[in-house]
Amino acid sequence: MTTDMHKSDPPPVLIPKTTSAAWFVGPAFLLLAGGIVLFGHTPEIPIAETPEFSPANLVASTRPTVTSDPPITTVGSYDYRCNDCHDIFKSPTEKTEDLYQHLDIHFDHGINNRCYNCHDQKNRDELVGRNGQYISYTDIPLLCSQCHGPTYRDWERGMHGKTLGSWETGSPDQVRLECSQCHDPHAPAFPDYQPLPGPNTLRMGNPPAELHHESPSPLAIPFQNTHEGEHKGGHEGETNGSDQTTEGGADH
Repeated sequence: MTTDMHKSDPPPVLIPKTTSAAWFVGPAFLLLAGGIVLFGHTPEIPIAETPEFSPANLVASTRPTVTSDPPITTVGSYDYRCNDCHDIFKSPTEKTEDLYQHLDIHFDHGINNRCYNCHDQKNRDELVGRNGQYISYTDIPLLCSQCHGPTYRDWERGMHGKTLGSWETGSPDQVRLECSQCHDPHAPAFPDYQPLPGPNTLRMGNPPAELHHESPSPLAIPFQNTHEGEHKGGHEGETNGSDQTTEGGADH
């Protein structure tokens, strides 16, 4: 009875003995790593010199904000709408004389050399389209699209202009700058400026002379067709053979 209740002990686990060769694996790797560090060949990485650039060429300015609807101009401590002044006096029908107000405006926008190309003559709180319908100051891209259709479509798709906040379309953090936030609506062309130097990466530099590529780009993958002559000769043979066949057919 006592023998049946007694459980047999599990068999002992045999741990294999470490061979003498295993003790040399670690030191061998250390010697190999030391040899690579001491006697290994260090590749020559072309690093271009940093180009000189004067900070005086950087012109910092504030980015214009989207105009409210209707637009508000602050003079001193008072806020005015456009019609607050333009309802008092009559504006000329054409731009026949120099402006006595808005002296900061300079027209350089192609054939748009008069105020009424974009501003409504009677209601200065609204812009006006070519069909005579009002366009809000908060929808300036729609006004610009009348003459700049391809650019407007690129702007809608994010290929023109600047995106801030997020690259994810539909994200509440994404902000698309409007036309007047980058361009002066009266003179939209950017003035001449000196661009900042381009980046210099470790792979930039003069490409090797053996690169068989039309472009001098150092990032281009070299490609050499070693069978170019064979293919060329084969094509010539096929062409000659086809010509002979045609001539022979013509003779018969």
